[in-house]
Amino acid sequence: MPELRRLRYAVAVADELNFTRAAERLGVSQQVLSEQIRRLEDELGLQVFDRTTRHVRVTSHGRQILDEARAVVGAADALRDRARRLASAQAGVVRLGYSRSTAFDTAPLVSAVTEARPELRVEVREVPSRQLPQAVRDGDVDVALSRWADDTDQLFAHTLRRLRSGVILRAGDALAGRAEVALGDLAGRSLVMHRREDAPARHDATLAACAEAGVEPEILTARLPFDPLFTDVAEGRGVQIASESIRGALPAGLTWVPLASGVLEQRVDLLWDPARAHPARDAFLDEARAWAGAQR
Repeated sequence: MPELRRLRYAVAVADELNFTRAAERLGVSQQVLSEQIRRLEDELGLQVFDRTTRHVRVTSHGRQILDEARAVVGAADALRDRARRLASAQAGVVRLGYSRSTAFDTAPLVSAVTEARPELRVEVREVPSRQLPQAVRDGDVDVALSRWADDTDQLFAHTLRRLRSGVILRAGDALAGRAEVALGDLAGRSLVMHRREDAPARHDATLAACAEAGVEPEILTARLPFDPLFTDVAEGRGVQIASESIRGALPAGLTWVPLASGVLEQRVDLLWDPARAHPARDAFLDEARAWAGAQR
């Protein structure tokens, strides 16, 4: 069996079809790379690459060998990642994925958990909303904090909080002084929304609720993705629907007015893979549930 290192080198050369670039990618000198490829070919008893001073090509036999090499390297990388995840779990490390729409919930949650369990170390990682469930399934994160999760196949979802939705308005708006507004009150106004691909479930639910209320607002795509300062609303281009968790982050001149009760209520869910054993994650989940219960 050839050395794993040499198989990895061969895969890099095949990807780049250039020894200089492959050497840079691997962090070795071109001379070392060339020597290791030569030794691999000697071990195999066949030529993997056809190379001249001007080009590098994979030979017909090399293509077959490289298919096997990629599988071996991939399996070795998967084993290494699995071992690292197990070591992290034993060491009390929990990797928490969150999206920008849950950023305002992430900090207090992590603070509460680590205060209750100082032996836990929580590493946070921002992941686009639509990618969070797959990140959990792939083991890239141990648990995810998600809003509007609609892809939970193979995952367990626990609703941490339920949040009321409201409308962000300029402070001088005619609706700003109301106790609550209905979607019908937004007739004739422009609605600032982020791109559908950023949060498809939330986007579709908002438009469906507007249609049910008989409102067809002009949709304006936010100029700055997930702009925390709500520039478009502040400059008078429209209004924006957001959950109550956003109120404390609004700049001067803007206000949040709740929508009628039950309209576009939002969930903040914890997602995890129950098939993965992870004692530190389970301790994190216990404290997260306790924190959420205390907020109610």
